[in-house]
Amino acid sequence: MYRHKALALSILTTLAVSSAQAQTSYTNEPKSDRINSPYTRFGIGNLSDNRSPALRGMGGIANGYAKEYTVNAYNPASYTYLVRTTFEFAFDAQSNNVRIGDDRTRSNTVTIGHFNLAIPLKAQRFAINLGYMPFSKVYYNSQDSLTIAATGDKILQKYNGEGNLNFGYLGISGGTKGFSIGVNGGYVFGNIRNSSYINFLGTDSLSTRISDYSQKDIYGGLFFKAGLMYKASLKNGQYISIGATGTLAQRINMTRDQYYVAGTQAPYTGAPVVTDTISAIYQQKGKMELPSEFGFGVHYGKGANYDFGIDLVYADWSNFKRFGTTETGIGQNAYRVAFGGEVTPNSRNTKQYLSAMTYRLGGYMGKDYVYLNNTAINYYGFTLGTQLPLRSNLNTDEQGGALNLSLDMGNRGTVSNDLAREFFIKFTVGLRINAHWFQRRAYQ
Repeated sequence: MYRHKALALSILTTLAVSSAQAQTSYTNEPKSDRINSPYTRFGIGNLSDNRSPALRGMGGIANGYAKEYTVNAYNPASYTYLVRTTFEFAFDAQSNNVRIGDDRTRSNTVTIGHFNLAIPLKAQRFAINLGYMPFSKVYYNSQDSLTIAATGDKILQKYNGEGNLNFGYLGISGGTKGFSIGVNGGYVFGNIRNSSYINFLGTDSLSTRISDYSQKDIYGGLFFKAGLMYKASLKNGQYISIGATGTLAQRINMTRDQYYVAGTQAPYTGAPVVTDTISAIYQQKGKMELPSEFGFGVHYGKGANYDFGIDLVYADWSNFKRFGTTETGIGQNAYRVAFGGEVTPNSRNTKQYLSAMTYRLGGYMGKDYVYLNNTAINYYGFTLGTQLPLRSNLNTDEQGGALNLSLDMGNRGTVSNDLAREFFIKFTVGLRINAHWFQRRAYQ
């Protein structure tokens, strides 16, 4: 009996630091507003794409992008170039198809994305932005079973987790003669729960054993991101813009509740009966250490007619820790390379609306911060987007707002080495409203 109990506890310990491997089935239940993603078991889950819908349609080339009517919260230095008070919010829809070995599952979600309220206190000199964006998301729900050949005993394993982190912030930027500097400063908050359940089914009812592990982390702390940008005018209305962003390694406060118990099942009802508490921790205070991240981008364009750019982001995840300890499944570095552009045939065309629309195309590739079974988790994707303008004056380039749509299709991971491959489709809808709120008019 004690042999079985020790075996079950050993299996649980191993699974707590291993990846979701072959033989694991990621279920579609519960059918909710969450994306079932096996890689969210590690670190802080899937990092949210906090770029605006306009930028997502161009592959996410955000480091060097600055427009008069568009809020680019990814690089806070871009606020300086705004000429109108701009309010923007977005909705995200996603479908995720996961393959592990021969098992496949699909999950869908529709969620609120980000919102921004940017105010140019002095047009193209000084601006502020009040915003909110998702920071990371966790949701996985899986089960697995295996049989020990020597004894015929079976083991049922279940894993699930959920939670998210969010970022509320105030951004400030200022500049002159084409140069701009900005910073987003705010508060990261949220909670993440992970749990594992092992049911050791012996060949007789007396040898049935269970192990149950649960961990909940609550986060809250200050977070800052800085940006630089230079935008130079060329001949014939053309321009080039260069941007850079960076976050230094930062520490976020966290509180952990954790328990680890073992027991058996009631003979007739099958209800779990706890017989041993292996460990229990409540309200343990500590720190999460987030890695530094740096980005660089270059754009070339002409007025409202076209814009093309490239983007690079790099983060060193070797320094990621919780309670001063590095974690299995976290790689040393992560990167993202993106390219894309937008074209507006004739932004002042009052007779042919299709000519006044903006069309976007882009792509990206990179390496995730998750690293499992000596395998890097790579990803790539292609994007499409369009902008439907809402004119406040049809005879000028002045915009009353726009409806931005973007589509992102891509792959993440691999089925090699008992890992998972995800095929995803993301659709984003963003509404942008440009107005003269909070701005002094030159004349009435």
